[in-house]
Amino acid sequence: MEKKKEFIINALYFIIIFALVYFGVNYVLGLVFPFILAFFFAYFAVRLSNKIFSDTKTIHRILTLILLYLLIVLLIVILVSTGISKLGDFIKTLPNFYKNTLEPYIGSLEMAIVNLGDNLPDSINQSLNNVTDGIFEGLKSLLSSLASGLVNITTSIITHAPEALVSIIVTVVSSFYMISDYENISNWFISSIPEKGHKLFYEIKDFFENVLIKIAGSYISIMFVTFIELLIGLSIIGIPNSPMWAIIIAMLDILPVLGVGTILIPWSISSIITGRFVLGLEILALYLIITVIRNVIEPKLVGTNLGLHPLATLISMIIGIRLFGAVGMFGLPLTLSFFSARSKKAQIS
Repeated sequence: MEKKKEFIINALYFIIIFALVYFGVNYVLGLVFPFILAFFFAYFAVRLSNKIFSDTKTIHRILTLILLYLLIVLLIVILVSTGISKLGDFIKTLPNFYKNTLEPYIGSLEMAIVNLGDNLPDSINQSLNNVTDGIFEGLKSLLSSLASGLVNITTSIITHAPEALVSIIVTVVSSFYMISDYENISNWFISSIPEKGHKLFYEIKDFFENVLIKIAGSYISIMFVTFIELLIGLSIIGIPNSPMWAIIIAMLDILPVLGVGTILIPWSISSIITGRFVLGLEILALYLIITVIRNVIEPKLVGTNLGLHPLATLISMIIGIRLFGAVGMFGLPLTLSFFSARSKKAQIS
C-alpha cells in the first residue's frame, strides 16, 4: 500500500512539473527570453573574465562582455553576408534560366511526349496526355508555391524585424545592467527562493554548470566531425574555397532540425533548378551522409555526458523538439539527466 501511495505521489509530482514546464516554455518563455539570454551572457562573461583577469573588477567584466558580443556580431556578419551573396546570385540567374533553359526544356519534353503518343493507340494516348497534363500542372503549382514561399518568408522577416531588433536591444542593455551589479542581482535572486528550495537550487546550479560544459564539448566535437565531412565532401565535389565553406556550414550544425541543411538543402535545390543536376545530387548526398552520421554519434556523445542511454537521449530529443521546439531538444534530456543523477545520489546516500 505504501509503495502504491509513493508511486502515485511521484507520478503526480512529475505530471505537475511537466505541466508547469510545458506552460512555461510555450506561454511564458517568449516574454522573458531576452532577460534569460541577457543573464546567460552576463554569467558566461563573468566566468570568462574571472579566468582571464583573475579578479572581479566590473570594468574587466564589461570588456569581456563587449568582446563576446563583437565575436557574435562578426560571426553573424560573415554568415549573413555569405548567405545574401549566394541568394543574390541565385535570384539573378532565375529569369534567364527560365527563359533560356527551363522553358525550352519543357517545350521539348512536351513535344517528345506528343510525338510518342501519335504512335500509340488512342486509349493509351489519352491516358498519356492526362498524365502529362498532371505533371505540367504540378510543375506550375510547384513553381508558384516556391515563389509564394519566397514572398512569405521575405514578408515574415520584414514584419518581425522591428520586434527582433527590440528584443536584441533589450538583451544587450539588460546584460550590461546585470554584469555591472552581478553579485547583488544573484544574491537577490537566491534570497527570493524559499529557504527549503535552496538545496534544490544549488543542486540544479551545480548540475547544469558541470553538465553544460560537457554538453558544449560534445557539440564542439560533433561540429568538428561535421567540418571534416564537409571538407572532404566539398573537396571531392570540387567546390572552390572548400575549407571556408566547411567552417561556415559546420557552425550551423548546432541548429535544431535543419542544421547543415540550412545551406546544403537550398544549395542542392538551386543547383538542380539551374540545370546543374549532378552538383545538386552530390550536395544532397553529402547532406544525407552528414545527417546519418550526426544522428548516430549525437545521442552517444550527448548521452554519455548526461549519464543517459543513447536510446533514451534520442527519444527525449525527439519528444522534446515536438513538444517544446528547440528548447525541448536540449531541455528534456537535461531534465531527465538531472532527475536520474538525483535519484542515483539519493540511492547511494
